[in-house]
Amino acid sequence: MALFETDWTKELDQVHAVAKKIIDDDVSPMIDKKIGLLNKHADELMRKSAFQADNLAKEMVKEIELQREKLVADVTKIALILMLGFTASGAALIWLFFLLRNGFGG
Repeated sequence: MALFETDWTKELDQVHAVAKKIIDDDVSPMIDKKIGLLNKHADELMRKSAFQADNLAKEMVKEIELQREKLVADVTKIALILMLGFTASGAALIWLFFLLRNGFGG
């Protein structure tokens, strides 16, 4: 059993009231301000990221189109070379046929 009975209820209520006032008047506005700054920076970062992604997509489309054009040009060149080769070989075979049919001396 205690020699003196002490009631700290009023003092604790005062501490609680002061802590609540500090949180409401100082800490909460500071947190709200920091959250606002974070949101602002996050929005700016999202806009920059979207802009960079859009530019990257445009550059990729340009590069794909350039590669496609090069491929078409290369395939066209190969097709022309093959056509000329087949034509030349066909002409050579026809010439050889007539040469062999008529004999070498004519």
